[in-house]
Amino acid sequence: MTTLPPEDHGGQSQCHLLIVEDDMAQCGEMASFLGRSGLTVQMAYTGASALHQAVKYRPRVALLDFHLPDMTGVDLARELRALLPGIAFIMMSGQVEGLTDKTLQEIGIAVFVNKPVPLGPLRQAVLKLVLSPAAGRAAKPDEKSWFSTGLGGRRT
Repeated sequence: MTTLPPEDHGGQSQCHLLIVEDDMAQCGEMASFLGRSGLTVQMAYTGASALHQAVKYRPRVALLDFHLPDMTGVDLARELRALLPGIAFIMMSGQVEGLTDKTLQEIGIAVFVNKPVPLGPLRQAVLKLVLSPAAGRAAKPDEKSWFSTGLGGRRT
């Protein structure tokens, strides 16, 4: 994959957030809620669709479901990072088997959210990442935002 230069938007407008969730109702609910906060939101239901949307809209933040029909959220994050090095990630899942703190740190997940996703705290996390000039850098372990029961028993 080729990395797109930061200034090249390919003739398309940049969006704030790409939501990747295979449950269309949940995806729509999150998009509607976050859109009311003034965010420009795009939706995708598969990893392949997310990659297409990312090239087209260049999101600052991607909200990724861990379990997608065609790939894992971890694999998708790696591919998105190759395309858009400055992108920030929020990972969400109801089942965390096979997902470790080390993996999340290695791919630069800034926030992990257990499902069901709490919309108010999610909005705060997304806005913080969208507005942060360092949003796309990998979070250090003590900088992660865990606002739901996280891996390893974290709670906030």
